[in-house]
Amino acid sequence: IISDYNKIIEISSLHAGFFEIELFSAMRSVLDNTTHSAMIIDMGAASTKLYIVERGVLRSSHIINRGSQDITANIARINNITFEEAEVIKRNIGTASGSEVNTADAVSSASEYIFSEANRVLFSYQTATKINIEKVILIGGGASLKGIKELASASLKTEVISGDPFGKTETPAFLEEVLRETGPTFA
Repeated sequence: IISDYNKIIEISSLHAGFFEIELFSAMRSVLDNTTHSAMIIDMGAASTKLYIVERGVLRSSHIINRGSQDITANIARINNITFEEAEVIKRNIGTASGSEVNTADAVSSASEYIFSEANRVLFSYQTATKINIEKVILIGGGASLKGIKELASASLKTEVISGDPFGKTETPAFLEEVLRETGPTFA
């Protein structure tokens, strides 16, 4: 991957001083100095990455081979619609129930595996180290799904927040809400 990036940079006549592993930039973007221990759940399209961090130091990482595209596929399968239609519905409705398209059950059943695996990793870590994880931070495109934070909180039985990478920056007041909503995707 680094070789491919170097080729792209060279072709573009750009210069890269260094490359950074994704998890370290994600940690820096959503953690602050007051966080003693946290689990970051990065919900990507194809996979979900888990990072356990104590006082700014990565202590454990884990990859779950399911992501938000599995949620979309489940919505498509349950409602007998195309993947593209399901993606639009997923983004607009999320876990809301009461619409003519069944998203709540589809999202819940697809995300159940992700959160049960995250819960297993969390419990194993806390048992081995005797350190309680204070909070869980959701980032990635899947973290923007309406209602996903509540599903995660119910499954993990701990405080779950959305990552706010723009929280450490100065922004115009009229952008605050938009940046807070889109922040998890950019973390």
